Amino acid sequence: MMRQVTPDEVETWTALARQYGFVNAGGQIELGRYVVEQTETGQRYVKFITPLPAGLEEEDLRAKTPPILFDRTPAGEIILSGRWWQLVFERLSEPAHVRGEMRQKAALAARTTQFEDLLLPADTDTITFLAPDRTGNLIVHEALPPGTTIGIRPVPT
Repeated sequence: MMRQVTPDEVETWTALARQYGFVNAGGQIELGRYVVEQTETGQRYVKFITPLPAGLEEEDLRAKTPPILFDRTPAGEIILSGRWWQLVFERLSEPAHVRGEMRQKAALAARTTQFEDLLLPADTDTITFLAPDRTGNLIVHEALPPGTTIGIRPVPT
């Protein structure tokens, strides 16, 4: 169940986005921005710094109708497909204001790495968030809040 964002969360998340350079020239946070962290064992995690809205398309690329929700299994688990992960990395590689090294790593991951589908538990914290659709209109999305950390699993080659 999506929850409403509190004013304190907005303030904290905006400061965090600014700290990482994920605020654009207009003062808006860039959605779906993250950092990659790695454990001593080599496991990599994506930690979202800004809200990550659900994708605008169904798995077959048909447009979803608002509110835009994450795809889920019959048991309610959130589905993050391997193809979706490639899109996340591709989007981070595009903006000119994102640091060069981060853009390069994201572009490389998007082009050369395949990822396993991931299932997040049905009780994963999600928020109600206004984000643009393809035409720029703000519509309600389900989103993962900043601070969400997810282990990523590249497909072995």
